[in-house]
Amino acid sequence: MPHPFIRFLLGIAAVILPSLLALAADDTIQQCKPGPWGRIEYRTIYLEAPEWLIEKFPLPGTQPRFCFASADEEEVRRFLTEAGVETAMVSRWLDDPRCQVLDGFLATFPSATDVESLSGRARSIIYPELAKVPLNEFFHDPIFVSGSSVEEWLRGSSMPPEIVALIAKLTYLEGDALIFSNLSTLISHAQSEAEARSWLKDITRTKALIASLRIGPDDDIKAVAEYWTAGRRRKDMLPLLESIAHTPDGGQLDLMHLLPAQARKLLYTYPSPDMALLGQNTNCHWTSLNFFNFAAQNIYLDLKLAATGVLANYSPIPTAAELGDVIFFLDAGGDAFHSCVYVADNLVYTKNGDNPIAPWILTTIEDVKQVYLRKPGAKIAAFRLNESRKSGSLPRITDSRKRASNR
Repeated sequence: MPHPFIRFLLGIAAVILPSLLALAADDTIQQCKPGPWGRIEYRTIYLEAPEWLIEKFPLPGTQPRFCFASADEEEVRRFLTEAGVETAMVSRWLDDPRCQVLDGFLATFPSATDVESLSGRARSIIYPELAKVPLNEFFHDPIFVSGSSVEEWLRGSSMPPEIVALIAKLTYLEGDALIFSNLSTLISHAQSEAEARSWLKDITRTKALIASLRIGPDDDIKAVAEYWTAGRRRKDMLPLLESIAHTPDGGQLDLMHLLPAQARKLLYTYPSPDMALLGQNTNCHWTSLNFFNFAAQNIYLDLKLAATGVLANYSPIPTAAELGDVIFFLDAGGDAFHSCVYVADNLVYTKNGDNPIAPWILTTIEDVKQVYLRKPGAKIAAFRLNESRKSGSLPRITDSRKRASNR
């Protein structure tokens, strides 16, 4: 049974408005490559859950627990020793009277000090194995560090520098993804419940982008409008874009206003309470297949029906290049465990998993690949919505949250 904190993450829905955006990582303005989409600029922000939501979290205990897939004590001892864990530490874990077999797994209870003293090499070997066991709730459902480093991720947070340094020490790499799983160890350093909840709020941060289209009198406004209407949208963008272009020196338009209605409504928000009444959490596939729909089709919450929706309405293409193209992340067996929507150049629209504290964001395809291509054999494939309902060799749809972390 997952810890109540994990059950909360998977069961509580919340709405966070764009006004609750966390501090930007920096003020650097980046530019997309020129293309039919026009001239796009973007900057990094972090979305952070509000305090009222964090107050509902059942705080985890401060005692770490490592459950190993093998119930054989000697096999676990050998594994830990080969991973580089000191012999004395291995003995402390396995000779502890609390060490026991739970549901076929060997449960150990290392001290927070022991956890913190593990080498980076030992973490990189041990933690992916712990992630395979559902009883290790914070390894099975880890926290992905947004951005290039823990320091960037937590810049401007309430955490003292020594706690930021501790988190950086406890993270580990899987592929190019930086992962944090030692939540119990982190909480053990808190001096009060209020401080613990403040830290939990900090680690809900999700990296996102705010992008805008720069428009001037020298731009080919009709061509730009054609790209953003994607040949399927009813809304005519041309008058809006022309009016901006004809102002002195032109202007900018937030990319949110150029997206279809469904995406425009959801971007930078979290699932609303009424979505919880659907009985299934909204995920990446629901998000991708509803991109052009004015009213969401909740039939896509069913993985089987989502797959048939792809089969009926999409065709494979060599690479995503138009607004609304869907990028599927496939495992070695050809199953699609994640999907996102191409926006322009390297920008995509996505919801990373079905966790209710995962917001709908605009991000780069490179950041999505960092999380979802970390497993051996993972690859991507692109598909485009079409009117002829042409079929082809299409991926099977699977649970993105479970597959993304190889659980």
